[in-house]
Amino acid sequence: MALKDDYIAGGFEFATDAEAKAAKNDENKIRAIDKKLNYNNFEAVSMVYNKAIENNVFETVIGELYLKKLQEHLIEMKEANSDFILKPIPIRSRLSLTKQPEETTKVKVQIRSQKEIKEKLKFSTILNLLLAFIIVILFIITLTGENANIINYRTAITNQYAQWEQELQDREAAVREKEKELFAE
Repeated sequence: MALKDDYIAGGFEFATDAEAKAAKNDENKIRAIDKKLNYNNFEAVSMVYNKAIENNVFETVIGELYLKKLQEHLIEMKEANSDFILKPIPIRSRLSLTKQPEETTKVKVQIRSQKEIKEKLKFSTILNLLLAFIIVILFIITLTGENANIINYRTAITNQYAQWEQELQDREAAVREKEKELFAE
């Protein structure tokens, strides 16, 4: 197991051995550039700065700090009428690298969930239409059925009482007729 001192480079303590090695590699690149670079030559400094950004030469915060130093040096050297535009320094720290895949994953999840939502909406629409059709059929059955229900209970009960009253009157009439026949004899 590596000691904590092995994770230190350029005055920074890194979380892993790989990051510390990358930082030491960045330090070596900076030393090599410093030996050859003439900081008084604006074109040479701007070329190193731009190539380092384009080719992703530095991997750690140490390289990013060096690029910031070059950027500030170029700003100081820049002539007032110059059309030179400085490129921004891309940050490749652990925090920005860990956020990037999460954001990509979220976008994929959102795209996938939009497809799922469309499928669920289609299924829901079909199911709702089917249920509405069944409800219409049930109303038709209820209205045309002979059994008493909440819609036609009053009419059904009135008809039933009317039928019983008619049967009762028919029986009374039959009984009176029989009584007349019996008393008439």
